[in-house]
Amino acid sequence: MKNKTDSFIKKQLTQNNNKEKISLLKTKQILNKDIENSIDDAIFYKDTQHRYIGCNKKFAEFFDMSEDEIVGKTDFDLFDEATALKYYYRNEKLLNRTKSKAIHKQWVEYEDKRLYTLVSKTPIIDKDGNVIGIVGIIRNITNEYLLQKEIEHKNIMLIQQNKLISMGEMIANIAHQWRQPLNTLAIIIQKINLFYKEEVLSEDKLDENTQQAMLLIKEMSETIDDFQNFFNPKKILEKFDIHEAVLKSYAITKALIIRHNIDFIINSQDSFYIYGYKNEFFQVILNLFNNAIEALAADKIKKPTISVSIEKRAKQVFVYIKDNAHGIKQSHLENIFTPYFTTKEKGTGLGLYMSKIIIEEHMKGKLDVQTDILGTTFTIILPIQKIPSSD
Repeated sequence: MKNKTDSFIKKQLTQNNNKEKISLLKTKQILNKDIENSIDDAIFYKDTQHRYIGCNKKFAEFFDMSEDEIVGKTDFDLFDEATALKYYYRNEKLLNRTKSKAIHKQWVEYEDKRLYTLVSKTPIIDKDGNVIGIVGIIRNITNEYLLQKEIEHKNIMLIQQNKLISMGEMIANIAHQWRQPLNTLAIIIQKINLFYKEEVLSEDKLDENTQQAMLLIKEMSETIDDFQNFFNPKKILEKFDIHEAVLKSYAITKALIIRHNIDFIINSQDSFYIYGYKNEFFQVILNLFNNAIEALAADKIKKPTISVSIEKRAKQVFVYIKDNAHGIKQSHLENIFTPYFTTKEKGTGLGLYMSKIIIEEHMKGKLDVQTDILGTTFTIILPIQKIPSSD
């Protein structure tokens, strides 16, 4: 009798335990669903046939449907054929385990709705290790995207503004740079005229003077080309030589450097090619050169020097631009890369700010400064990126 009673009690306890497990499981499922529906991200589930087998409220709301209406549909029921095919091939890579996870940003459009989203998808794997579907999470990042684009647009406008401000300085540089060759050209023309009048203008003398004149004209033409390239608004990713970009910046500022008796030294054993924005990099170097020239002139240094060193370390190129002026005041140092901060009487406070933006945001590098009473050194660090193939 006792054994029957014990057996009955065990059976009752087991049944009660199973009921509690089922109840707990249902409660857990409800809680999970409530959690899914409470978050701002859209969540969906697909089977191996690319059919939706579930989603949260946020996902369904985007399509103006209920969750039940979504179930059983495919992307071909919700999107145009080209978009649906794109999603299909992406999902196939996950289902076939070609990829273990997929994260990408994309525009998602449905009827009159258009969102920029961050999509993360992962295969669903059962206890036996088989892929039985996909779970996806979609985050709406439209506001962040538009804000970033607005910031980028403002930065582009600031870069152009800084270029326009630099234009006056560059025109003055060109005027100084052209004065000497123009004087030389005038002397050559006068010599030819004199030789002709004295009837000593031989063919050799004419060729010699013509060649000298053509060399001067070529040099002046190259100065105009450099000037024109600098103000080209196109932002083109291209392979370029850092050493050459430094020399072109020197060519533009050469007249000022000579006028202030500045000793210009460049230390570079080799050409260093990187992949980036050549014109913008050229603008940075020009800004730093102009700042160094102004600092040396303001501090009235007896033997003014600007030195440029270019080095390669591992997968980075380092460019050091150093002057021997009296340095930047410590009270100013923390603000020199802040927009519109300037210590110059007619300064705009845009040069170093835009240089920082170009190097660190556009070219994924680093721009830093070290200063003391013996001078200031600006350090540019750029990654040596892989050059895309032309295929």
